[in-house]
Amino acid sequence: MKAPDRLATRLSVSFVLLFVVTFAAVVAVTLYYAQRAFQTSIDDSLQGAAETVDARLNQPSTDPNHPQTVIDELGSAAQFIALFDAGGHLERRSSSTPNSFQTQTSTTLRTLTDKTTFRTANAGKSKLRSIRYPLVRDGSITGYILVASPIPEVDDAIQSLAVLIVIAGVAGMSVAVVGTVWLSVREARPLKELTEDVQATAASGFELAIPRTREGSLEARQLREAFAHLVEQQREVIARERAFFADSSHVLRTPLAVLQGDIEQLEQGVYGKERQEVVSQARNSLGTMARAVNGLLLLAREHEASPGSTWEVVELGGLLNRLVAEAQVAAPLLKLRADLAPGIEMAGDPHQLQDLFASLIENACHYTPAGGSVDVILRPDEAEDAVVEIRDTGIGLSVDDSARATERFYRGAAARRMFPGGSGLGLAIADRITKLHGGELVLEPREAGGTVARVKLPLLA
Repeated sequence: MKAPDRLATRLSVSFVLLFVVTFAAVVAVTLYYAQRAFQTSIDDSLQGAAETVDARLNQPSTDPNHPQTVIDELGSAAQFIALFDAGGHLERRSSSTPNSFQTQTSTTLRTLTDKTTFRTANAGKSKLRSIRYPLVRDGSITGYILVASPIPEVDDAIQSLAVLIVIAGVAGMSVAVVGTVWLSVREARPLKELTEDVQATAASGFELAIPRTREGSLEARQLREAFAHLVEQQREVIARERAFFADSSHVLRTPLAVLQGDIEQLEQGVYGKERQEVVSQARNSLGTMARAVNGLLLLAREHEASPGSTWEVVELGGLLNRLVAEAQVAAPLLKLRADLAPGIEMAGDPHQLQDLFASLIENACHYTPAGGSVDVILRPDEAEDAVVEIRDTGIGLSVDDSARATERFYRGAAARRMFPGGSGLGLAIADRITKLHGGELVLEPREAGGTVARVKLPLLA
């Protein structure tokens, strides 16, 4: 049979089955031990009567009818006594024994044993519990005492107890089933509501958020919180992707338009110096597009955490010294100074590290007016990291610009005014390369004006 699909139904059916099995086991054990307790009580009473008869028979007496007198005195309508000889033949029985019980007493014992034994037999509509007690005189068995007592009241008590237990069990199971169904439906409701909220959120393209709530169990609330957090992350990813594609198309649109114009001019047959200017402009546009595409590809690999296979030992002093020399040639109106501690090595991708520091130095040179200075400083720190600081005397950063400078496509108002052609990817790429190498990039304004770009990278162990 196929199991039910609904959680409330599964919980209800499982609980009812568990309750029935447990209740049946409890009833069986209770009735068993109750019957054993009743039977033990009767057996103790029968054995006490048999021992009394034995003691009375062992007492000296001048009465020739002494055995019969003893069993008549100790016997009653509810308890009869019989005496058998050593061969198991009936000798006497109490005169008060009802006729219905007398027929249950055989004139000969079936088996002879030297141990006390108990037996239960049917006596009409009731049952008879009896004890056979051996009479021992001088170490040998001289006869047997049989004491019997009807036990209908015991069976009636057991049956009454069983009926009460069953009635109580049925009532308890009814209450338990109703309570279980109610509780199961109540506990399953938050999950049903969560399903509806998730479906509505997915149908809206993650425009709708999953609302928080304090209803339901802890597990249901934790599941809702997990889905809400997942939806928020998905909304952020979708927002970033939309902004990424919109801004990347904007970044590539300008160089493509320039390149298209240059090609049209070349098709028209420009010559001489004008042709060289068009070719140079086309080459610059292609370079801009190549850098933008490489940056976009690097930023698209945001979730890569393992270092690349191209890592090798890089001596930072030599790398920075070359970049400073190249920047001085590209920006002859600026003062570039290098203060580089020798022998500082780290493991990394040399091409990515070159792009990192070239981007930071180029960024400092772009936003520093003619006559300003750019200082590149390399030193180790106490935490066994390499610290590279690029200090400029340029336009500086505001507090908001410092916090958002490494965001993709973000450019401050001052930067857009001074250098309108920027893409806003340089610092984002630099931050991404720094993180890929297990480091940290911080940009902050200088008190005397300008900006400090500080890069911390782990040294080679």
